[in-house]
Amino acid sequence: MNKVIVIGCSGSGKSTFSRKLHNATGIPLYHLDNIWWKEDRTHISRDEFDGKLADLSKLDRWIIDGNYSRTYEHRIAACDTVIFLDYGEEVCMKGIIGRVGQKRSDIPWVENELDPELVKLVKEYESKDKPVLKELFEKYSDKTLITFHTREEAELWIIRNFVIGLTVKGMVDRPLGTSHPNYPDMIYPINYGSVDGIFAEDGEEQDVYIFGTDKPLDSFEGRVIAVYHRTDDNEDKWIVSLNESDYSDTEILERTEFQEKYFKGGLVRNEKI
Repeated sequence: MNKVIVIGCSGSGKSTFSRKLHNATGIPLYHLDNIWWKEDRTHISRDEFDGKLADLSKLDRWIIDGNYSRTYEHRIAACDTVIFLDYGEEVCMKGIIGRVGQKRSDIPWVENELDPELVKLVKEYESKDKPVLKELFEKYSDKTLITFHTREEAELWIIRNFVIGLTVKGMVDRPLGTSHPNYPDMIYPINYGSVDGIFAEDGEEQDVYIFGTDKPLDSFEGRVIAVYHRTDDNEDKWIVSLNESDYSDTEILERTEFQEKYFKGGLVRNEKI
C-alpha cells in the first residue's frame, strides 16, 4: 500500500482518518481542499488544480484525501488502494455541523457557518455520488478496495494493521513514581512518555505507557504491543514493551487504570483484520 485515496461523503471524517493513517504509516498526506482553496476563500483554476493533482499522482507514495467527484476516476486509476468511508447521511450531517467554527489542518480557512450547498451535497450523496463510485469500483476491480461503515471500524483497522508491532522510541516526561503536573494526588505507577515524531489527534506527540521495568526512565525504545483505545476522547494511548515481553490484558489494564478509569474505552490487541 503506497498510493492511497480516501473518499467518502463530506463530514465522514476523511481528513481525520487520513491524518491517523499518515501518522501510523509515514506515507505523505495531501488534502485536496488545501490544494483547491486559498486562504481568502477563492480557489485556483480547474486547470491548475488538475495539473497539481497529476503531479501528485506521479509520486511514489501518497495518501490523497478529498471528494471532488470530477476527479474520482483519475485518482482511482492512479492509486493502488481505495479507502471508502461509507457512513450514511446522519453521521455525515453531524460531521459537517460539528466542524463549524473549528480550525482544521485540511482547509486553509475556518467555516464559521453551515454552508447550505454542503448540506445539499450530503443529502444527495447516496443518490448521486455513490452510484458513480460503485461503477468505478467495478471498472477498476484490480485496486484494493477497503470499505468502512463506522468510524470505530476504521480506527481499529489502523491500530491493528499499522500501530501494533511498531518499534518506537521517545522521552519519558512522567517517570514512574512522579505525580501528574495538574493533579498532584495522581501518582504514576508506570513510566509514561511520548513517541518521537509521531503525533496524535491533539497535535502532541503520541502518548505511551511503558512496560518492562520497575525503575524510573528518562527515555525508552520498545515495541507497541497494544493500544488503549478511548471512545470518548481523541487521545489513544499506546502500550510499549521494552523487552519484547507480552503482557496480559489484565496486567495492562491494572497498571493503567489509575488514569484510564476516567475515560471510556478498551484494549486493542494485535488481531489483524
